[in-house]
Amino acid sequence: MYLLKVLVLILSTIEICVGLKTENLIQRTLTNSPLVAPHLIEASRQLNQIKDDPDSACMLCQQVISGIISLRRSNSTKDVMMDYLNQLCVLYTDWGEDGCKGRTDIETDTILFIIDNKKDLQPARFCSIYFQSYNCEDPNADNWSIPLPDYAANVASKYVYQNDTDSVQILQITDVHLDPLYSPGSNAKCSEPLCCDSGVPANPEDAAGYWGDYKVCDMPWHTMENMMERIREKHKHIDWIYFTGDIVSHRSWATSVQSNTESIKLMFTLLEKTFPNKTVFPILGNHEAHPADFYSPDTVDKTSNVSTQWLLDLAADEWSRWLPNATQSTIRKGGYYTVLVKPGFRIVALNSNVCFISNLWLIYENLDTFGQLQWLVNVLSQAEKNGEKVHILSHVPSSDDINSCVKIWSKEFRKIVLRFSDTIVAQFNGHTHMDEFKLYFNASDMTEVKNVAYNGASFATFVGSNPDYRIYEVDNNNMSVTDYSQYTFNLTQANSNAKSYPEWYKLYSFKETYGLPDLTHKSLEKLYWQMTMNNSDNALVDTYFKLMYRNSDVYNKAGCDRKCKKKLVCLIAAVETTESVYC
Repeated sequence: MYLLKVLVLILSTIEICVGLKTENLIQRTLTNSPLVAPHLIEASRQLNQIKDDPDSACMLCQQVISGIISLRRSNSTKDVMMDYLNQLCVLYTDWGEDGCKGRTDIETDTILFIIDNKKDLQPARFCSIYFQSYNCEDPNADNWSIPLPDYAANVASKYVYQNDTDSVQILQITDVHLDPLYSPGSNAKCSEPLCCDSGVPANPEDAAGYWGDYKVCDMPWHTMENMMERIREKHKHIDWIYFTGDIVSHRSWATSVQSNTESIKLMFTLLEKTFPNKTVFPILGNHEAHPADFYSPDTVDKTSNVSTQWLLDLAADEWSRWLPNATQSTIRKGGYYTVLVKPGFRIVALNSNVCFISNLWLIYENLDTFGQLQWLVNVLSQAEKNGEKVHILSHVPSSDDINSCVKIWSKEFRKIVLRFSDTIVAQFNGHTHMDEFKLYFNASDMTEVKNVAYNGASFATFVGSNPDYRIYEVDNNNMSVTDYSQYTFNLTQANSNAKSYPEWYKLYSFKETYGLPDLTHKSLEKLYWQMTMNNSDNALVDTYFKLMYRNSDVYNKAGCDRKCKKKLVCLIAAVETTESVYC
């Protein structure tokens, strides 16, 4: 974030005052400063402010990254680079001294390791990943592909279920972002990237709410405890739980292995305590890592201080309270696993954080990290032969509104989903903090839905949303989702009477709200086409927008104009990054 704030400031000031061309600006900028960034990924995102000029964005990116690589390879020491990074950050960003020092301290080792050990590292590699929205190209890109098997012959479910009920209930909790420093009444409108932990607010309306805040804040522990108690009391028939990642707060300049470990253990202990006789199927979020977003490949020495092995081992240990021993090897390898829940039904839990473009390790090795997608194909192929139905859990969806997943991983994942669409009955995601769904259409027939992914939104209010949890009704025979209900409370109302518990309520039923007979692919397909018709005035899209943020006061006030609605509908069918970039 820091680097591009510097560039954009110079860009806007010089071009307005002097009328310089972008090319001249780049040359002048690079001549005057090597411009090194402490957090290259967040810095690079500021290039998005260079509107409608992808060539300039790609060129600027390459020249800046070239300067960074050259600076390190001219024998600059770590101390020299860190000092310079910190000065740039303090001078040109709004992160503040503590934020700048923290990010510099946390991320420099990884940055230097990659530059030092990837001898063929070229700027185009970085830019093609982090500016994939601009279609920046890397002529030396690793264009890998996962081979797919032929269809198994005469496959049908081999199991007839003899159960006491025709349906099961699955609870999904996602993106909780617990902040151990959250302090009610503190400043919610601060100068740092995350607030509500300290300081005296300038105005009463800027004081952090007791139960959470719509501003740039994460969640207090007592609100999480309240939600857990509410679920335990009101939902007696939950069969199992999907926990789809992101426990740690957005205070990414102040994380550590120790603090992340404490937050992760605390959350899983609470889940076990609240639901002592239920199985939780957890996955990792991008914020569980330290540094945030960074998942090192298994080619990095596991004992290195830049390795993420500590997190994979922690996950294996923590999840062992729910998962069978057979999952240990793949969790320790890459944070993914599969479990045969009952005859005929399998859960596959992925670590899709490896595809997140904020994972700096993608510039070191942008292959099928951990061999995970090949493993997925092998698991699905065997499930197909066995007549099993599969739910896939993953944190980062294959595409989203900010094009989070690197293109090649997104493309290969979609290919796998379409190939095994008869086996995969549903997907469950998090990460975006938005209540949304994705439809995987037949690649050769855009009138046929082949698969669906449901996003559980977020418990965290970051930024502007109401908290939530979700309960799915699932057919006990074919394991397809027949409906789901979203539960929330209004944050403004809850904070106005902080001495009372929040009034959780059922926000909506998907089937009832959209007037569907069921949630089959045919029904979802029909809903999608209804939403595409006159979507600037479409009541269905208005409803979709309001529910996306759980009827939040902030988003209801902001509204969704024609451009906004068009994008929302576009993103439903854009399940690959090469498509979502055009929404």
